[in-house]
Amino acid sequence: MNVSTENLNPQHNIIRFHIDNADYRDRFEKALKDLAKKSNFPGFRPGHVPMGMVKKMYGNTAILEELYKIVNEQMNAYLKENNFELLGDALPVENKLDIDHNENKSYEFAYEIGVQPVVNLEENINKDKTFTRYKIHAKEEEIDAELERIRNKYGKREDVEIVDQNDVIYAHVHELNEDNSPKEGGVHADSYFNLQMLNDDSQHLFLGAIQGDINNIEDVFSVFKGDKVKIAKNILQLTEATEESLEGISPKFEFKIDRIARLILADLNEEFYTEISKEFGEISSEEELRLKIKEGIEQYNSRVTEVTLENDLFKYLGDTTNVPLPEVFLRKWFKQSNETEVTEENFEAEFTDFITKLKQSLIYRTVQKSHDLNVKNEEIIQEALTTVRMSYGQMGDDFIQYITQSQLKNKAFVENMHDRVAQKKFFEALKGYITIEDQAITAEEFQKLNKQEEVYAE
Repeated sequence: MNVSTENLNPQHNIIRFHIDNADYRDRFEKALKDLAKKSNFPGFRPGHVPMGMVKKMYGNTAILEELYKIVNEQMNAYLKENNFELLGDALPVENKLDIDHNENKSYEFAYEIGVQPVVNLEENINKDKTFTRYKIHAKEEEIDAELERIRNKYGKREDVEIVDQNDVIYAHVHELNEDNSPKEGGVHADSYFNLQMLNDDSQHLFLGAIQGDINNIEDVFSVFKGDKVKIAKNILQLTEATEESLEGISPKFEFKIDRIARLILADLNEEFYTEISKEFGEISSEEELRLKIKEGIEQYNSRVTEVTLENDLFKYLGDTTNVPLPEVFLRKWFKQSNETEVTEENFEAEFTDFITKLKQSLIYRTVQKSHDLNVKNEEIIQEALTTVRMSYGQMGDDFIQYITQSQLKNKAFVENMHDRVAQKKFFEALKGYITIEDQAITAEEFQKLNKQEEVYAE
């Protein structure tokens, strides 16, 4: 058995396996005996088929199978011995084998391979390089708006006499004929809506209206926002509406106001604080609630700005890290592995994107290995709890635990949580290579900064 390599380019080799008769003959004979035991031919008892017949039927197939097993074993041993990892797959070099189990001959297999490069971040990162972590503090008006939203959420609806901006209008709608008489067999339903569902120039039709008012709308589809089907479903309560089903329906409708409901903000009292404590933790005063709101806003802002920092850092690594790739091999492998035919122009664009992502993946794996970034099961569970709490925090811990346990049975969800934890660890490790300075900034300034970077990137 002889294994030899030919270097074509950096990270790009041809590896040849020369297999003598002595390397495979015993394995071949054993494979034939196993086949004989399993063979079932008419006129012979199972396991008693003559070896000559087995050889004639399966000889070449069996010898080729054993040869490929040897090549696979030797390839793995070669990679392990040299501490190599492949890029893509090994590409077989055309070589006429002329398999003949009756001859004691040698065979040679050759494969073109791309080898993953060694990425040395220490050599590429400038430790004096400074990155900015932006800090966006919560404004009083943001806290006020969120406090009002919470009071709205826990508020109560009360019936009122006159329609105002944020009221919900409950009305009976009835399809009309051209002369404003009720259409026999026409559409009629109990509906509800608010002024924000009407076009701006149509809100006056109901603003200031009182309970019992009747309003004939000439064209209901031009008064409310959205396309015809959406209006039919939301306002006319035609849940199965389609363009075709609406063709025979008149646009003229009568709206009779049955009820006007107004949301009254929750009072800042003991009952309110007891209720919101299920969502925010123990709260007993407006001051404590405003502090919780402030923390929540700034935590959200930190997540947004942290993404910008991580993108800046990853882009810097991609731009400055030397990742020597065997592009000649990768181009050949990428073309052969592409399942669909693409034009030369599209191929170049796809290949460039592939090379960029491959480079990023190798940088990620380098950091992962050097820092032993393993994800533990308890970390996945904790990330899942955090994620579910963001959506269902107001439902209480028991409900959060129930939803989390249910989600953890979903393989895709668990993989997503695993990737989130791994990514967090990756960026935390990267931040150990550089200097980070905190800088206060307003939300408006941060948005402008991001827009400028997007324009520059184009």
